[in-house]
Amino acid sequence: MTQTTSITPSNSESNSGSPNSPIWLPFAHHAINNLQADLAARLTPAWDPSLDPDDMDLPELLVTTMSPPGSAALNELNRSPTAQNISPEEHDAIADASGDPAATASDGTSQPRIRLPSGKLIPLLRLVASIGDIPDRDAMLASGAITVFERVPADLIHMLQKLLPLLLPTGWSPAMSLGRLPQDKPYLLVLNPEPMNGKVSERAEAAFADDLARAVDMRAPILILLPEEAKGLTIPQQAPVQRRIFAPLSVDILIAALRATHSATGRIDEAAVRNVLTNDAALSNLDALSLSLAMRAPTAKAVAERVAALTAVPRIAEDGPWLEDIHGDTPALRAARQIVRDLRAWKAGAVAWADLTRTLLLYGPPGTGKSWIARAMGNSAGFSVVTGTFGAWQAAGHLGDMLREMRRSFAEARNKAPSVLIIDEIDAVGSREDRDQHNRSYRTQVINAFLAEMDAIARAEGVVVVGTCNNPDMIDPAVLRAGRIDMKVSVPLPDADTLYGVFRHCLPDWTEADLRDLAARAVGCSAADVDAVIRQARAAARGAKRDLVINDLRNVFRLTHDPAIDRRVALHECGHAIVCAALDLGPVKRVYLDRDGGGGTVFDTDAKHGVLADMQNRMAQLLAGRAAERLVMGDVSAGAGGGPDSDLAMATAIASGIQMRYGLGGYGPVWNTDPEALLAHDSDALFRVRRELENAEKRATQILALHRPLLEKMAEALITTRDMDQAEARSWLARLRPTAPDEDPRTRVAQQSR
Repeated sequence: MTQTTSITPSNSESNSGSPNSPIWLPFAHHAINNLQADLAARLTPAWDPSLDPDDMDLPELLVTTMSPPGSAALNELNRSPTAQNISPEEHDAIADASGDPAATASDGTSQPRIRLPSGKLIPLLRLVASIGDIPDRDAMLASGAITVFERVPADLIHMLQKLLPLLLPTGWSPAMSLGRLPQDKPYLLVLNPEPMNGKVSERAEAAFADDLARAVDMRAPILILLPEEAKGLTIPQQAPVQRRIFAPLSVDILIAALRATHSATGRIDEAAVRNVLTNDAALSNLDALSLSLAMRAPTAKAVAERVAALTAVPRIAEDGPWLEDIHGDTPALRAARQIVRDLRAWKAGAVAWADLTRTLLLYGPPGTGKSWIARAMGNSAGFSVVTGTFGAWQAAGHLGDMLREMRRSFAEARNKAPSVLIIDEIDAVGSREDRDQHNRSYRTQVINAFLAEMDAIARAEGVVVVGTCNNPDMIDPAVLRAGRIDMKVSVPLPDADTLYGVFRHCLPDWTEADLRDLAARAVGCSAADVDAVIRQARAAARGAKRDLVINDLRNVFRLTHDPAIDRRVALHECGHAIVCAALDLGPVKRVYLDRDGGGGTVFDTDAKHGVLADMQNRMAQLLAGRAAERLVMGDVSAGAGGGPDSDLAMATAIASGIQMRYGLGGYGPVWNTDPEALLAHDSDALFRVRRELENAEKRATQILALHRPLLEKMAEALITTRDMDQAEARSWLARLRPTAPDEDPRTRVAQQSR
């Protein structure tokens, strides 16, 4: 096979010389001409491989050596567009169809003389784009140079090996094995782990590592084709190794291919193609067969339209929500909206990637819409969405299989950039601080591999990582540190406004009044609960051969609470809110009653010094619910107790920490490894902790006694609305009257606790 130097037809330069043209385009022309010459040599017996294109005029070379019989008229037409034998009407019709009138003969033919198969042309251009321009290729061929192409699809390895000769200078050849090195001419040594059935075995990786170790001792230039599937290999990241990502299919690559396949002159309606194809990320996921079928369309624009249809992602409900459709003003939604605003600004070139928050952890109870928000971020930002879960990764098999699938998800996110990588169940990564010795080695290897992938993705511009979980305390601290997870936001059960957005998303044709009524009834449900109820109600309506009506859902979201229970819970939650505001612990964001006879108070904690008074303030706020019940109703319920997230549990943890961990109590500066055990066996420790808790509740009672009318009126309002947002809560809490210095309960109780 004879290699030619870079041959760029003069009549295509006008189509490729713009300032925004990719740097590799001249090299692409060189490669395309070589591919045409190779095909002509196979198809035309008269082809003379001894011809040196450097010694010949290019147009003459093309006419005399590459033209099949009967193309003289078309060759003449290429030289002189004014010689075309078509009418002005035909000229305009061809142009309107995105053809090239200058390349169209009287019979309507506009295809090039040598038809280039897309199965070879597209991989060739991806290889060119991976290398860069001709000087980059020459640097790759310098003595001792080592170049690594990463993320090469395993099924393209053999094709790329066949195409490499088209890119090398005259006299050079690729060597695919250490056992077959040319002796009489320069060569590029090409190494890769041998894929089998789309996978790379451990044996293939070991053989490759041995070959590489031997090859490094030689001075020949080395090109390493590293498949995505080769996950057990480590290539040093140091000179002279140059690492590059194998270029995915892009709009620029497709346009370069269409110039060669759909025009005899290299001219196409590039603007029309770019208007149709606007997303490189969508192209990168197109399979080779679908692309080859699309390339059979008669014009470049028609090809683009077929490709766009294949890669289009319609905006439908099943594809996930959009932030614009989600109501509410929760911390999670505020964080998501801010990140999306920044991502849009980055896409517009108004902000640097390094200045963005690129990692987010959303945590909270099951069904609160964490993944829903994450997917909405990708949709609203115009980013691809890639989802991975530790459960799915672990289902792949043993440790090696699990790590391969995990790395595949990260690689997919990089290949589809700009993208949002959603990692559900991220708490399943575990922690190296877990005392459980079972599977400790497995857990450590998983965490280390995950940290490596998070560090690598942090260097990949255009990829946002959103983790979701129920229990962030189970995650290794190294995963949660800034730089890997920059922002951590709690996602509680949705408020009425957010639930209205869920109902509107599922029932877009219903009236706002009906949806608001359902949202108020559904407070305390998760978004997943609402979605499940709607699906079940629709199924029942279909069984009755009728449409879904509002009473179907009202019967499910019934409000059948005991008014006395509602009043107790409302007093409890409003007590929390009033003491929170009185002690200036942070803005109250929401106060609500749920459908199960419970409720909640949500507030943003302001930064504190961590001194004793700060901890006592927090305990008073936690016990304010009990205090409100006792103050108004004369007794207390068990509502403050229960699980590890209950008011009593959290207040007890703070009180025992004051005495036995923080060095702020009667034991002095000591630290105890197990305060719970000490409380169970040491009556003195139990007495000290109990005194802290009782003083905190007394303090809350004194604050609420000063504001009892406000407490009762606010509770009545909460019973009516069942869900107060930040604005409504602020309106009520603004009525707190300032306390005089001599009646400030904080001073009195702080003195009593000494």
